[in-house]
Amino acid sequence: MRRALASAALLATLVVAVAGCGSGGSAASVPAIVKAPPQTARLGWSEPYPAETPALVFGVSSFTVTSDGWSARISVENRSDIGWEVGGVEHEADLAFGVMLFPNSDHDELDRRNQSHDLPAIRPATSYVPALPVVLGAGKTWQGTISAPGALAGGLWVRISFGTFFSAGVPPDGAASPVVWFTDHAYHLEEVAAEPA
Repeated sequence: MRRALASAALLATLVVAVAGCGSGGSAASVPAIVKAPPQTARLGWSEPYPAETPALVFGVSSFTVTSDGWSARISVENRSDIGWEVGGVEHEADLAFGVMLFPNSDHDELDRRNQSHDLPAIRPATSYVPALPVVLGAGKTWQGTISAPGALAGGLWVRISFGTFFSAGVPPDGAASPVVWFTDHAYHLEEVAAEPA
């Protein structure tokens, strides 16, 4: 049920605003960040939107941290009677697939941050295999792997972001358009094991 229902322009504004926060702290006040080591988690997450009569179902089957980036095996199932536009040149600037890093997995804090438009920046995917469909048709499912280079900090919690989805018609009851979904589930990134004394 976690969702950010915002225009792509607002989403971009939020990402830029959050990305710029906290840059004024002194070096002494910034905790040391240690790169998460390579790891793979089998997840099996499935999250419906809306919860009662889903129009879209977002899945994450696995998440991997590599030596030089990350990847996630994901899926989106369209259970509605309309198509949802997501890929193609027209929506390239609106893509919001990627990861969001949080200090914990607390749902109440996530709700507060979503309500106050204080979400962390999306670390965007740069690769989609296979390519996203231009329109995810009624009754269709897209499955694929999203990935990007760049280290992730060990000890943080990862949520997967999906979107932006634009309804090709009137959205079903309980749904809105556009939709950017980020998972209720979160994966705790392993940290580098401490050296024995």
